[in-house]
This record gives sequence, C-alpha cells and structure tokens, in this order.
Amino acid sequence: MRAEYRVLGPLEVLLDDGPVAVPGGRCHVLLATLLLRPNRFVSVDELVDHVWDGEPPTVDRAHKTLQMVVRRLRVALGEADCVRTLPGGYQAVIDPDQLDLLRFRALAGSGDFGAASALWRGPVLGNVQSERLHRDDVPQLVNERLTVLERRIDADLGHGLSGELVAELRSLIAEHPLRESFWRHLMLALYRSGQQAEALRVYQDVREKLADELGIDPGPALWELHQQILRAEVAPGERRQVPRQLPAAVRTFVGREEELGLLAKPGVTVVHGVGGVGKTTLVLRWAREAREDFPDGDLYVNLRGFDPEARPVDPAAAAEMLLVGLGVDEVPAQAEARFALLRTTLVDRRLLLVLDNAASPRQVLPLLPGAAGVRVVITSRNQMRALVSQHDATAICLRQLEFEDARSLLAAVLGEDRLDAEPEPAREIVERCAGLPLALRVFAERVSRFPETSLEEFVAELESARLDALSDFADVDVRAVFSWSYRALDEESARMFRLLSVHPGQDFDISAAAALAGVPVAHARRLMERLVADHLVQTRSLGRYCLHDLLRAYAAELCGDDEEAALRMTEWYVHTLKNAASLNSVVAQVDAGEVVSGVVPQEFSSWSDTLAWRRQEWANLKAVMFAAVTRGWQRHAQLVPMYLFYFVSIQPVRAPDAIEMFEVAATLGAPREQAKLKLSLASLYQNVRRYDDSLQTYEEALLLVREAGERYPEAVGLINMSSVQGQLGMLDEAESSKQRALAIAVEIEAWYLACAVHANHAVWFNVNGQYAEALHAVERAEELAPKVQDDYVKLRVRCARASTLAGLGRHEDALPRLQAVVEETRQIGDTLTEAELLMRTGEALLGLDRRAEIPAVWQRAIGLWRDLGDERAEELAGRLAALE
Repeated sequence: MRAEYRVLGPLEVLLDDGPVAVPGGRCHVLLATLLLRPNRFVSVDELVDHVWDGEPPTVDRAHKTLQMVVRRLRVALGEADCVRTLPGGYQAVIDPDQLDLLRFRALAGSGDFGAASALWRGPVLGNVQSERLHRDDVPQLVNERLTVLERRIDADLGHGLSGELVAELRSLIAEHPLRESFWRHLMLALYRSGQQAEALRVYQDVREKLADELGIDPGPALWELHQQILRAEVAPGERRQVPRQLPAAVRTFVGREEELGLLAKPGVTVVHGVGGVGKTTLVLRWAREAREDFPDGDLYVNLRGFDPEARPVDPAAAAEMLLVGLGVDEVPAQAEARFALLRTTLVDRRLLLVLDNAASPRQVLPLLPGAAGVRVVITSRNQMRALVSQHDATAICLRQLEFEDARSLLAAVLGEDRLDAEPEPAREIVERCAGLPLALRVFAERVSRFPETSLEEFVAELESARLDALSDFADVDVRAVFSWSYRALDEESARMFRLLSVHPGQDFDISAAAALAGVPVAHARRLMERLVADHLVQTRSLGRYCLHDLLRAYAAELCGDDEEAALRMTEWYVHTLKNAASLNSVVAQVDAGEVVSGVVPQEFSSWSDTLAWRRQEWANLKAVMFAAVTRGWQRHAQLVPMYLFYFVSIQPVRAPDAIEMFEVAATLGAPREQAKLKLSLASLYQNVRRYDDSLQTYEEALLLVREAGERYPEAVGLINMSSVQGQLGMLDEAESSKQRALAIAVEIEAWYLACAVHANHAVWFNVNGQYAEALHAVERAEELAPKVQDDYVKLRVRCARASTLAGLGRHEDALPRLQAVVEETRQIGDTLTEAELLMRTGEALLGLDRRAEIPAVWQRAIGLWRDLGDERAEELAGRLAALE
C-alpha cells in the first residue's frame, strides 16, 4: 500500500488515495513538525518544544508524554506510519514522491513553477493548532511559495500572457500588499493587455501604500517600469523564453570518446544506428556537458519514427511543440506558417535542437532552422542520407559497444571485483547482450540487487529465458535479457509493464497508468517507480512516463490484446474529457453513459485546469480516439471529438487535427450521431475559411437532423449556416436561416439558442455598420440572457453590447466594457473574438483621442490575426501605420 502526506494546505495523510484519520491536538503538531523536516533527525527536546508550544511540563514528564503521543500517532497511521525511532529523537522517513513539500521543491528546482504552485491547497497546516509552527516554520514555506509564484508569473509574462494574469495578481496584492514584485507584474500585465492608464493608476496606488505604511518610495524596478510605461517603451514581450527540455541522462556511461568528439562539430549531425544501441544516451551525455555553449536553451522532441504502437509525429505537430517550448503563445494553424515562425523565432539564438528517433529526412527537413547559431542533432535508425548529401549534415554511425566498453558498463553497475571474480560468466553476459547498452543496463540493474548470488547462476537463468531474437536483431538476445528482468518483477509490477503497451500515446501520466491497471493512483505510482528503477520504463518529467520502443514491442508481445485494459483506459480518457468539458453547459448535454469498467475519471476545479489538461493530453486523446475506431468502439470514438469541439473552436491552432478526427467520427454510428458530428465539422471548416465545404456539410447535416426530428440541433445548424451564407454573399438565404432558427428556438423554449440568434444578429449588423439594428438585437439578447445558464453565450452578448456602443460612437460607455470582455475572452482562449474586440478597443481609444494607447492594443490584434491566417491583420496594420 502507498501512503501520501500533505502539508501544503490542511495536514492530510492518504493511504491508497483514501484518507487516514490523524488525531488532532499534539498528534497533529508532532506529525507536522516531522513532515516539515522530512528524512531528518529531530531531537526529543525540539519535538517537546514544538508539541507543547514552548511551554513543556517537567523534562521527565514531557519525555514520557511525548513517547505516548508518538505511540498514539503511529497506531493511528497504521500502514501509513512513517515515524522511525532513533537514539535521542525521531525521524519521518519519506520517499520524494510521498510528500507534497518535497514534490514542490523538486518541481521548483526543475523550473516547472506552474506545477509546483498547483500543489498548494490552501494555508499551510491550516488545521494544525500550533503557534510555534505558524510563527517559526510556516512563514518560510509561504515565502518559498511566493518566490515560486513570482517566477511562474515571470515565465507567464515571458510567454506573452498578460490579461489572463490580472485577476490573480490583484488577489495576490490583496494578500501581500507590500510585496513590490506583484505590483510590478500587475502593471506589466495591464500595460501589455492595452490598459496603459490602469497600469499607471496601479503605480500611484502602490506609491501611496508604501508611503502610508512604511514611509518609503517604490523600489528601482517599479520606478523604472513606470518610466517605461510613460515613454511607451515597454516591449510587447519583455523577456525571451529560455527552454531547458533535455530529458534526464543515464547515470552510467562508458566509452564513445570518438563519437563525442564528432558531436562537437557545428551544423547538423545525424546519429544513426540500430535500436537500443544508445543513440539518445550518447546525445544527452554530450548535450549536458556542452550546455554552456547554448545560453539560449535546448529543445527536445521525440519524433517516434519507429514506435511500434503509434504513427511518427507529424512535422507540423513537432513544430507546434518546439514553438510552445520557445514561449510562442499563439501558434499558427497552418503547417507552413508554423515552420516559417519556427525559423524566425530561432534567428539570433545560440540553442541546441535535438530531434530524437526520426523516421526519415522528410520528417525533419521542415524543422531545420536557417540560423547558424542553432545546433541540430538528429537520432534515427535511418541513415538519413538525403540530409548528409543535400544539407551537409555530419553522419555518426553508432555501433554496438566493443567488448571492453560493454564490460566497463557492467562494472559501473556491478563493480570490478564482482566481474573479476567470475570472468567467464561476465564474458558470456557481455556477449549475450551483444554490446547493446539498453540490454546491458536492464540486465545489470537486476543483478545488482543480489550481491551474494553468483553471476553463473544468472547466466543459467538467462539461458532458461532465451527466446527468439526480436526481428530487428537476428544476432542479439535482447528478448532474453528483457524476459529475464521481466520475470524478476513481482506479479503486480509485471502486469503493469504488460498493460502499458496497450496505451497508444507517446507518453502518459500516472492517472492514465492507474486506469490501465485498474488500481488507485498511489498504488500505480509505486508500481511505475519499480519499473523505472529496473530500466523497463523511462520518466521524461515528474509524473509522466514512456517506454523505449523495443520495450514497448516486448511488452506488447507479452500482453497481447487486453481488451479490458483498453476499455478502462478509453473510458478514463473519455469521462475525464467529459469532466473537462462539463464546465460548458452545452457540451454537458452530451451523455457519455455510465462507466462500466470501474475507473474513476479525473475531476477539475477550474476552467484553466481543464485547458491545461487538454493541451497536455491532446496527442493522447487523438490516439485514443483512433484506437477506439480500430476496435469498433464507435460511441467512444465519437465522444472524444464531441467533447473536444468547444476546446478546438476557441483554439484554431488545433483545427487541422480536429478536422481529421471529425471527418472520421462523422462516418460512424447512426445517422442521428453522424448529423451532430457533421454540424461540428461544418463549423470547423468555417473556422478555417473553407466556406464551400462548410456550407455543403451543413446542408448534409441538416437533412439528417430533420429526418431524425431533432429540433435543437437543427436550430444550431441553421444559426451557424447563416454565418457561412453571409460570408458567401448569400444574404437573403442567411436571413432566412436566422429566422427559421429563431422560430425553432422559441417553439421549443431553447432560450440559449434564441439568445445566440440575437447575439449573432448583432454581430452581423455590426460588421455591416448597421449599429441601430445591432443595438436592437443586443437588447433582445439581453432580455433572454437571464434565462440562459451558459456563461460563454452571456459573454458573447456582452461582447456584442460593447462593440455596438463603439460603433454608435458612445466611446466613454464602450471602452470599459471592451476592456473587460477582452480580458474575459483572453482567459478562455477565444483568440478570434479577442482580436475583433481589440480592434474595437483601438477605435474607441481613437474616438476619445487617446492615441498613445492604440499601438499596443492593435499590435496585439494584428499578431493574433496573423497567427490565425486572417487577412484583417494586414488591413489593421495599414490603419496603424497611417495613424502613426
């Protein structure tokens, strides 16, 4: 069983995800004191001082009473007992992943400030009554948290975020009004989101606060930012993102001196060789030693060129990963635009780019930069001759280790003395592993656990495990090595290893692994760490895992087709995705049915958490959908794109992948389900300006929904089709579709739809300069809004009101409304609407003769439209140039 301890909030102890009741009072204080000093000796005197809050009874009595408190605590903890008795004191023995405080510090140390901040659940030890702890220990932890928050917000601002941070920063300032860094962040976020005047007001607020409470002026950093804002000299992106993406390197590395020397050459290098020969290990070893040569960071992407369970990563998807790593917040939807932006972003950088496990030159060519300062290293089983012959790449053929180097690798793990004592078995082990570092490491890790067992016994066991070689290695007994390590696992760990081959994605988190095996998360974490320790599974970052493709192939052979595990995994993803989508009431109307496999899907507490999860799991969700198609699970396959629709609607960069998913899903199932998917597909076509495809698909979908008597989706289709008809100049048809949609909405009392029709009317009138008519439509929508539960539609109504007031020339009324809805649309990621509102905001500023504030606002709109491939970007750029 697996215990977990939490102090970053109320004190909690969990055992296999279930709560453990810890007695309050002195037991609480004792446990908290030990957990705040994990794996450290704490003397009896120090514990007495804390448990009795500095006022202990007599020494003898206090020591005896403390022993009673310790016994009571340990009994209450039961199998979660982490307290160890030592001479003169006690110690809490905790693994790094068992205590949230240790995970927080590890994540912060690795630079993942967002994940570290997310571990905080409230006031530290909020349920522990101890003046001593809250006076001496808690403030230090609070300061650690605030420092990490500062660094996370620094990184967010560096990524181009601004308006999304304003609400959080105002809350932090309310809690910590004298921490100048948060005031500075708020000023910067406001300025970059087009609110220059508000940023200047914030400076006045902090100056008054510091003068009143401390009698001092703002520090140099605040003063300098204030001056920059006054001079309009603050750059849209103040700092350059420095990525550090290299995975952890192996501890044991031998030989390869010649190859390491070749890697020092500039330009593009291809390291090729058979699977398991150590290509990635070599590159990571060199890269970490050469890290100082690349002050602008290192990028890493696994292209999965030879993964037996998944298709190679599309170059456009790889470009997106690299751009995100470089801090680009708005990634273009079109592949060529991504490649061009990647090349542009890499100009003038001294950076390392590692493209691991490439399938072919065609996969990597679009990703190659033109910048001389970027060092590119590619690993592949393919020789990549086109890169060598046509692009002057250096080729390094990595061969299996020579005998002495292979023996040195074994000795690095097992020790020279052990190999010297049994030279013949040692030689046979090296030969059996055929110089493959992967096989040698897997073997050595297992042997190292039994120092008293002779190598000869292990050779005999290896012989009994001998199987035919994997197809790629006619002369290598890697299967025998894998089999031998696999058979040494306990039953549960072995089962987990087999089941991991069922997962169709590149990597996965601990919750997905738990779903595959049908075990609690804490239990799954223990099993995964055992597999990591045995080198059967790799961990790329905290809490995420992957398999080497050879080990995945081996696990798949052992597992076969475990349909029950596949169902657990599929249901976990589908129902977790439903929970992520359920914050939108319209999406929540799609019924996923009951969970029949027993898995517990993940829950979410905020919209931002759902966005982060869907971005993180995008590739896995796509892979799960296509795996469900292959298995004939049509309903599950349909639900994935259904629940993703709202997400991709406000994230145009996902449109190409999403269209592929919807095109497949729309061919599955009954006509009723096909109709709904076709309606969504038509909307996606509309978003990428494929208006003819969109109109045809709407017409096909509407035929199906009418045959099925589905009035609600018919109205939805008519509303959206009217917009496409308007774009194609079919104005009479557009008006007819809107009126039919409105009639249906009123008939079935679908106030959400009726409200949406009027809001769309207002948008249409605004586009055509008919502002009086737009105002009438807005007023009709506002009458219906109180009957609507959907927050997004209400936001659309507020957007229409703000835009209409600006069009009517009522700029004083319009500007604060526009600034508010710009921030709201940015927070939910609706970049298309945000760009349109930013344009209107600039027009309102122009009407108020606040010209100095316009460039920052319109430049943001131009950038968003350019990322979306919208021709309005150049039109607005022309207006801005004329204004300046």
